[in-house]
Amino acid sequence: MGYGDEAPRMPHVLALPVTNRPLFPGVVTSVTLTEPATIDAIERLQTENNGSNVYISAFLRKKNPTGVSEGGVLLPTPEVITDSSDLYSVGTFAQIHRLTRGVDGGATASVLLLAHRRVNLLSVDSLGPPIDVTISHWPRLDYTGSPDDTIRALINEILSTIREVAQINPLFRENVQFFSGRLDANDPYRLADFAASVCSAGVIPEDLQAILEEKDPEMRLHKALVLLSKEREVSKLQQEIQSKVEEKMTESQRRYFLTEQLKSIKKELGMERDDKEALIEKYRKQLAKYSNIPEEVNKTIELELEKLSTLEMNSSEYNVTRNYLDWLCGVPWNVASEENFDIQEARKILNRDHYGLNDVKDTILEFIAVGKLKGSVQGQIICLAGPPGTGKTSIAKSVAEALGREFFRFSVGGLSNVSEIKGHRRTYVGAMPGKIIQALKKTGTFNPVILIDEIDKLGQGHQGDPASALLEVLDPSQNTSFLDHYLDEAVDISKVLFMCTANELERIPEPLLDRMEVIRLSGYDFPEKVAIAEQYLVPKSMRNNGLLSELKAPSGVGIATDAIESLVRWYAREAGVRNLSKYIDRITRKLALQIVAEDEGSEISKKSARKSESWTVTDDNLEDYVGKHVYTSDRLYEKDPLPNGIVMGLAYTSMGGCALYIETQGIKRGLDENGKQRGGGTLKATGNLKDVMKESSQIAYTVARARLAEIDPSNDYFDKTDIHMHVPEGATPKDGPSAGVAMVTSFLSLALGKPIRNDLAMTGEVSLTGKVLPVGGIKEKIMGGKRAGISSIILPDANRRDYDEIPDYLKEGLDVHFAESYDTVHEITLGDK
Repeated sequence: MGYGDEAPRMPHVLALPVTNRPLFPGVVTSVTLTEPATIDAIERLQTENNGSNVYISAFLRKKNPTGVSEGGVLLPTPEVITDSSDLYSVGTFAQIHRLTRGVDGGATASVLLLAHRRVNLLSVDSLGPPIDVTISHWPRLDYTGSPDDTIRALINEILSTIREVAQINPLFRENVQFFSGRLDANDPYRLADFAASVCSAGVIPEDLQAILEEKDPEMRLHKALVLLSKEREVSKLQQEIQSKVEEKMTESQRRYFLTEQLKSIKKELGMERDDKEALIEKYRKQLAKYSNIPEEVNKTIELELEKLSTLEMNSSEYNVTRNYLDWLCGVPWNVASEENFDIQEARKILNRDHYGLNDVKDTILEFIAVGKLKGSVQGQIICLAGPPGTGKTSIAKSVAEALGREFFRFSVGGLSNVSEIKGHRRTYVGAMPGKIIQALKKTGTFNPVILIDEIDKLGQGHQGDPASALLEVLDPSQNTSFLDHYLDEAVDISKVLFMCTANELERIPEPLLDRMEVIRLSGYDFPEKVAIAEQYLVPKSMRNNGLLSELKAPSGVGIATDAIESLVRWYAREAGVRNLSKYIDRITRKLALQIVAEDEGSEISKKSARKSESWTVTDDNLEDYVGKHVYTSDRLYEKDPLPNGIVMGLAYTSMGGCALYIETQGIKRGLDENGKQRGGGTLKATGNLKDVMKESSQIAYTVARARLAEIDPSNDYFDKTDIHMHVPEGATPKDGPSAGVAMVTSFLSLALGKPIRNDLAMTGEVSLTGKVLPVGGIKEKIMGGKRAGISSIILPDANRRDYDEIPDYLKEGLDVHFAESYDTVHEITLGDK
């Protein structure tokens, strides 16, 4: 006999509604009770039967889609029904094993039930609570005989599915093991009940009720198999989700565990300490290299190391402290490279890298000689000032090589943030020291050569004035205790040799310029540019463009001297050689194209085709490589003398010296209705003149009118004529007072009707009383005048010493006059002689 056969067949029992799933015969189930009347009734039954052989019936409660009863009131407890139709007609006859009151004062209770057999609900005698029902018991359903093929197939499939789900789902496997005593593979009824009872994943109570009500063994097995199939699919989906999550987590966890194990093994063997200890040990080793760390800095480092040892590695403060120590320990405290004070070696290096510039080289050698006597080149800030392309940056590199020092360059052109120089506060995200401290760390010494490039192009924004910040850096009396905002410790940068480059000294603030030793690079004249091209630029360009390869380049390829001279005279008149280098590169690239094209036998454009049999570029075929002349004439006016009112002045710009024409034209006004002369006495100035030059033109006009009154009192030209003064090349801004004497001469030439010589040029500032005042850039202006074919020059008398210092070859063929007042200028230009 199986389970349930010995249980009595009672017609009237209490009914217990269940909500989640029905009870299957042979299953032990715990049900929670919340209705006091039901709990009391069960307790009375236990008392009457001495705690044993107490039976009730369990029926699945139908699902209420609204969750409320017909009266619209929320169901107070699951054990209360309002209609007999709330219960399914087939339930389970169960025995009460134990009733346990809850710890909440007995308001709830847990009852342990053992289901015996199926029963039909005949009638609900009392809705209660408790519910009293009349039931009829199902007879025992035994499957006699051998199962047919369909039954056997269903049984095998159910068993196979149970095994498959048990392998996938651990919870299902535990349920199968717990109820394995009820598993009877030969009884389709019991097997179907077992399969239904172990299904849990997403099972609908109505599906379980359908199996409970089914009498046909084949249909009961089929419905149980459907539930098992759902269980299998849900388990597979659960396993897939789990595998995806584990796939993401396993690799990182595996790496973490292995890393931790490796650390533990190394630590046990004494091979390695933990990360924090190893980091502190690294800092200690770095500091051991520096023998003379300042005491204050050493205290700060020790405090930070102690702080680092107490911080958590994942905290933000840990990273801030670590970065700070990286910089504190990375700065090469008082480590200096050995300097070379060999004058002959330094001169050899400077001559190797630069042609000419003898004044500059001598000044640099003076610094090296002083350094040899003192033991160090320090306390000097050198400013190399000159036009672009004159080799300022490369000179700084040569000085570093000559001294045997490390070299660091940073450009401050357009710099508007003080933090780039003095660093950021440590409180900011991504804070770091300024360029000066970065230079010390990168070079690894406390005495490098630091080049501050384009210092005349410093910007100024809302984040401070960098020019003012550089005052502390470039002052020899202050930079012994330079304070960077990030390090917040005094750093002695007095051993650094600072070099600056600038195109225009006028744009450098006066307090900053006062701290520098200015070395002027006046640019290169015609023979110097030719020599630089032959000795430096042409070989470098041919090497860079593959024309020095013996295997590929034909013999005779090159650029002749006359071609270089034409390049300098008609294409590249700038003071520097950068533009000349570009033209030479253009020539060598076209030569490379022609060589490759002929080697491959391919056609090239007519513009790039070679016109001669020789591979040498000469003056005759130069235009085939660089086009027509950029400059068609040395002078704007070729005839001699010049037209009245035209004078050639000399100017100095950031690009070097050049000739600057002053043109004036008189405009006569007609007579008014009374027959009197209209207008006169006004001056109009054009040519993109800035404020200083506009004021200079007004002064020159006043001086010209005063001199005309002295020379010819009867001449009323200025009274009856308006004057229009123009300076050609209106697209170029012009400023400065050095064209004063040329303007006065132009006005008087127009008023007196006397022309000026074509080969005469002049420069000088004029005062309101006619004094000729000194100007700057004499060498550059003389070089610009010689390029324009000038043979006679008038200079201020105060510039006589500047003229004496220029090389003799620049003076050859020049007739120079020095004027202290404008009377001398007038005598030379417009006098009777």
